[in-house]
Amino acid sequence: MLTSRYSKPDVTELSISAWFYRNRTLAGFDNPARSLYVSIRELVENSLDACEGAGNLPDINVKLVSQNTSNERTGITSAPEIFQLSVQDNGSGIHQENITNLIGKMLTGTKFTYKQSRGTFGLGGSLALLYGQVTTQRPIEIVTGLRGEDYFTSILMRLDIERNEPEIVEESRIPKRQNDCGTTVTFYLQGDWLRSKRRIQEYFAQTSMIVPYSSIWFQTPDDKLIEYDRVIDTLPAQAKEVKPHPHGIDVELLKSMVSVTRTLSVASFLTSSFQRIGASTAKAFLTFAKVDADQKPRDLSNEALLDMMRAFSEYNRFSAPSAKALSPAEESVIHAGMMRLQPEFVTTTKRTPSVYEGHPFIIEAGVAYGGHLKNGINLYRFANRIPLLYDEGSDVSTRVIRNLNLKAYGLRPDNPLAFLVHICSTRVPYKTVGKEYIADVDAVRREVDLGLKDCLRRLSEQVRRRNRVQKNTKRESRLRGYYKFISETLGEATQRKIVLTNLFPAGDDE
Repeated sequence: MLTSRYSKPDVTELSISAWFYRNRTLAGFDNPARSLYVSIRELVENSLDACEGAGNLPDINVKLVSQNTSNERTGITSAPEIFQLSVQDNGSGIHQENITNLIGKMLTGTKFTYKQSRGTFGLGGSLALLYGQVTTQRPIEIVTGLRGEDYFTSILMRLDIERNEPEIVEESRIPKRQNDCGTTVTFYLQGDWLRSKRRIQEYFAQTSMIVPYSSIWFQTPDDKLIEYDRVIDTLPAQAKEVKPHPHGIDVELLKSMVSVTRTLSVASFLTSSFQRIGASTAKAFLTFAKVDADQKPRDLSNEALLDMMRAFSEYNRFSAPSAKALSPAEESVIHAGMMRLQPEFVTTTKRTPSVYEGHPFIIEAGVAYGGHLKNGINLYRFANRIPLLYDEGSDVSTRVIRNLNLKAYGLRPDNPLAFLVHICSTRVPYKTVGKEYIADVDAVRREVDLGLKDCLRRLSEQVRRRNRVQKNTKRESRLRGYYKFISETLGEATQRKIVLTNLFPAGDDE
């Protein structure tokens, strides 16, 4: 039967989890190989955050076990490959009442604040668990405990996609020592190990570079144990939560802030709700914006809020955003991480804080040369300590390196070179939701360019000094051989023994 064009259409509503699952390709879950890589990455990042937040040197244990038979894994059957993935950490653990919401519910978490964190969208780990449940129909197991408690809490649960709610299947307690703490997440998912193997192993190698204060163990489906022991025992300083900057908000956020404020005047609203705005700055801005300083914030109309928003963007006398919200890796950590590559020379630098669209950011860079590095340019990219492995050609760092004049530093593109670029920010300018490469933002490009050039200048001095020493050593060796030949020839001709001494005094470069 045909439906009349005047009949009432069926209206349905998608939950947050249902929408994200239907659009999971935006977050990188577009095929079994990449989904396996993204799932491991998201859970490892959550574990690293938990450890660093608790002030514990991270111990991360990852186990990936194939559930297929050996014949199935050799390709005799086309059945999807199923894995059991387990990620264990020694972080702070999760309070029992928060376990299901933090792990089993989309867009819930502790990262929706104005400070640097690895995660941004609050759905990476939850979406990995959701992908696993949908592809295998098996439940998820969470085992977590706090320091000082006598037991771990073990929860077996499923995710209700349509309601964006977790469903507990079974709950129990496991005895433990009081000093033990941390979380273990175990679930099943569909993946492709053969296609993702290289990428996953590279992820762990690069993660060990940017967090050399962590110990990471990865048991592969091939029954191999890949170990990265920590090489330093110092954690970076933790980022501090700060108030938003007026250049980094939009109208909807401004309206939301006004709706919950308890201040009685616009002037006090500005000083209490935004960073880097004192009484004098608030007064000067309100004069510029032609807003009554004594007016109640909640009495501002939509038009008045729009006008204030425009004034925010046009007023150029606000102080730059605070860098207290950032936690850079620091040069000593970058240096220790790059030494894992076993190069001959390493130079590192940390740029001063800069800003784009009201958000502070810091660029850290490093350049390594020689040793065990492969010939050619090798690039390692990180954002808030996350390795970026896909879409390297589109990243701003790649574009900067292409324009570097290596000859000016006595180097060539075919030399064994490794470039490292790390951006930390309260809002990293990712180009896609999958968080795989950094957009070509002018402010970011400038800082990356200056950081790499600073490293190259100092590296150039070391390489040229080394080349001079090698050249002088080679010249000295040739001269010694020549003088020896002359002395032997003269000795035979004169029937006398000629001894050459002190031909090259110490410190003589000539």
